[in-house]
Amino acid sequence: MDLANGNVVSATLAGNTTFTFTGATASTACSFGLYLTQDATGSRTVTWPASVKWSGGAPTLSTAANAVDILVFETINGGTTWYGSLVGTNFS
Repeated sequence: MDLANGNVVSATLAGNTTFTFTGATASTACSFGLYLTQDATGSRTVTWPASVKWSGGAPTLSTAANAVDILVFETINGGTTWYGSLVGTNFS
């Protein structure tokens, strides 16, 4: 995901996906929201960048077809470390 394209991202998982985060301005704070939708098949998995830290470990995402999960990612150091939060799951 390139933050130069905006700070709200909507993505549909059409297969198992590995994310990378780019475009954060060096040495500054920024955040973005991610609306993550399972495709009609569902059960897609996500691999997050190693720079993402989670409270209690990476969250379990919804697996139902067409389910939407909402996540927020924040950095205070230009993207060296991201703090991820799962805001809500299984919106349908």
